[in-house]
Amino acid sequence: MTTRNEALGHLVRAALLQLERDWEALTGAQRHVLRALTASRRRRARTGAIPPAVRDALAAFTTATARFSTDAGALVERWAAIDLPQAYRIGAEDALGSAVLAAGTARPTFGWSTPHQNVLATLTAAFYPVLVHRVADTVRRAQGFGRAAASTARASTAAPAAALAAEHPLDTVTYSHGARHPATAWARTALTAQAATAANAGALTATTADLEARWVQVVDGPECGWTSHPELDRAHDTLRSAEEAGTYPIAHPGCLRRFIPRPDLTHDSTIEEGQPV
Repeated sequence: MTTRNEALGHLVRAALLQLERDWEALTGAQRHVLRALTASRRRRARTGAIPPAVRDALAAFTTATARFSTDAGALVERWAAIDLPQAYRIGAEDALGSAVLAAGTARPTFGWSTPHQNVLATLTAAFYPVLVHRVADTVRRAQGFGRAAASTARASTAAPAAALAAEHPLDTVTYSHGARHPATAWARTALTAQAATAANAGALTATTADLEARWVQVVDGPECGWTSHPELDRAHDTLRSAEEAGTYPIAHPGCLRRFIPRPDLTHDSTIEEGQPV
């Protein structure tokens, strides 16, 4: 039987595999341009001519940039329309199946009720622009590289291709604080975090809307803190209100956190936020 985390991992891996292929095609075309520029620089020193190979490489790079925009953009559309709802449903169904029910309580099944639809719409509105922005930014930077490479090819005294590569690293992304990370590492982090957050949002909405419960039992790594990984307030096997859990659906990228609804505790007035199970 496939577990919740295995199912989410399958969604992420399938999307990540396509993104990695898209990025590799783009950066491969960039490397082809750089090799052609290096060869043309040596040849220009002898003849002053720019070989047709440079023009061909630039044309192929322009095509690769357009293909990246189309293919990566289609992946983002599919992720938002199909994969993210699937991750949400995986979390909701896992919560309904694992909930600790009070005696005599029927176990509900998942359905796309209005509360679930509204929560998913809010998540999608927050997550979709993040991915769209990253694809658009990569296309913008690729176009900038293409212009710079063309200018270098036309120049009588051109800088080495290595300098151009360092100035336009298409295999990395730049975070808001200025740090650069490999594009595939960014994609893995972003998709994993979105999938886990969506699944836990589904679990929490199932808790409150379908089970009319207040408390959830947290399942997490034994060393994971509640608001961030190093925090001393450990998350695993503690009770949290659905409201508090919604504030911290995950603690860090790659977080394994999941929630077990505890409708059996709804009327227990002695429970305190964060107490051990």
